[in-house]
Amino acid sequence: MNLHINIKGTSKIMLTLMMLISAVIGGIISYTFTIAYYAKIPEETAITITGIHINPKNVKAFNITVLNPSYSPKSANITRIAISMKDGTQLYDVIETNPPIKRGLEIRVGESVNITCSKIRKDNANVTFGEFVSTFPGEIIVVHVFAEGSPAANKEVRLPCVKIEITADFNPRISLNRFNITLTNNPQSEVNLTITWLRPGLIKFKEVRPDFRLNPVFLPRGETICFQFNGSWYTYKQFLLEILTEQGYIFRKDITLLDVNAIIHSVTFNENQVDRFNVTVYNLASPVPLNVMYIECTLENGTKLPPFNCDSAEIMPNTTRTFTFDWNWREYRGKIVTIVAYFVQDFTTPLYEARTPPPVIAKVLNTSSAFNLRDKGRFNITILNHVSSIEAVNITKIVVKKTNDTLSVADGLINPGNNKTFTCNFNWAKFLVDYGRNLTLTVYAIGNETMKEYTFDFCFILPVAELDITAISSSSVGGVGYLNLTVRNMDYSVWNLTLSKIVITIQDSAESLEYLFPKNHIVLIVGSEIILLCPFNWQNYVGENITVTVVTEEHVETSVQYTVV
Repeated sequence: MNLHINIKGTSKIMLTLMMLISAVIGGIISYTFTIAYYAKIPEETAITITGIHINPKNVKAFNITVLNPSYSPKSANITRIAISMKDGTQLYDVIETNPPIKRGLEIRVGESVNITCSKIRKDNANVTFGEFVSTFPGEIIVVHVFAEGSPAANKEVRLPCVKIEITADFNPRISLNRFNITLTNNPQSEVNLTITWLRPGLIKFKEVRPDFRLNPVFLPRGETICFQFNGSWYTYKQFLLEILTEQGYIFRKDITLLDVNAIIHSVTFNENQVDRFNVTVYNLASPVPLNVMYIECTLENGTKLPPFNCDSAEIMPNTTRTFTFDWNWREYRGKIVTIVAYFVQDFTTPLYEARTPPPVIAKVLNTSSAFNLRDKGRFNITILNHVSSIEAVNITKIVVKKTNDTLSVADGLINPGNNKTFTCNFNWAKFLVDYGRNLTLTVYAIGNETMKEYTFDFCFILPVAELDITAISSSSVGGVGYLNLTVRNMDYSVWNLTLSKIVITIQDSAESLEYLFPKNHIVLIVGSEIILLCPFNWQNYVGENITVTVVTEEHVETSVQYTVV
């Protein structure tokens, strides 16, 4: 009986001890966890990116969720968000967000915020997130969130992989007013695309098929679509092609075009053929042949001549082609004609302005012989009123430019197709001394019917000396053949002459021999002569005719024919 009581007392003591021990151990464990929590509380705010959401079907923006943990000592102030490639060092700043972070975005302790990011600063330009994704399809990026007094929060995410292949077809051989842009959505792209716009730089187009301006064009993965444009790309050498999609993707590609350039090179009106004119077209820099359909001419009053058909004539690269067209321009004188060429390749040359010959065409028939060294106090000038002139003219006076000497003329009437010689007293030798060899005469005339005054300028190079070969013979000295020339600077010359070379030309042969004199070595004064020995193997040319020419530094020369004996 006593044993039973002792056992029961012992059990109560043991139970009490066990409860005490459990309480102590529980307190220790609870204390340990509590101390650990407070020991981990940071001294600075530490934000965390808890999520990044990119929707491949809408990449106009992406969303990030940023948490300011409950154990942070204070609120966080987000001041910057940036993106970098996983293995890159360059940061691309996010410049447009909702809510905005430009002036800081506060996140209280224990709270999180969703931020929508839509625009990024890349290569000194502001781009949409969709364009950024299109530039780095399928790449891993790191999103960085910066807050004041807090380490940056970083998180990796993979961009959607969406690619298109762009093919531009600008064929100058076919047309400079049509072109094709072909798009292929890569089979590995994550989404189908809807094309909302194609922007071919500054090229303006009237039509496009299919017309994305009316309805967006669906482009499934692995499919291809060709856009056919009607718009002139003439004068464009390169441009930036932009493709916009409903999903927010923006694709760009630099396009370089073949340089095509054709111009009206010249327009010629021949006064001897008043019923026609010539137009020369130049394929200046095109890599392909071009074909001229027709040429159009517009008169000063806006009247268009009937188009001149060119039958799609081909002009090879870097070559010209001249067309002759029938048009009687006799009565359309001294006026502008605006000319443009139209090509099979759907473009035109720049406008070219040409002026028809004047109503009266005057020419000097004796330019080289008007001034005679034997008579230095006067000159004779023979003036032709061209047959294509539309009226007779009356020559009233001749004025010497530079001196303004007025030379009177008598009986100055000249009908079209006729000429008349006028003798004018003028000391041109003195002019030569004072002003040099270049002399310009202005001829004044009055139209016999219209009474309109016409002026014509004629330029002359005054003679300064006459050179003459007075004797020529052949000889041999020590077995070497020579031509013996006696050359004289005539007494009525004005200048001394400096001999520069002798040229011997063999008849019926392209062969020509030159003998050069040392510079300023032989000076032939006025009225003097000299005998020259010119090395020449004349024995090989016995019986043949040769032409011997003596040339001076003053551009005076003389020639003589000689039969070798």
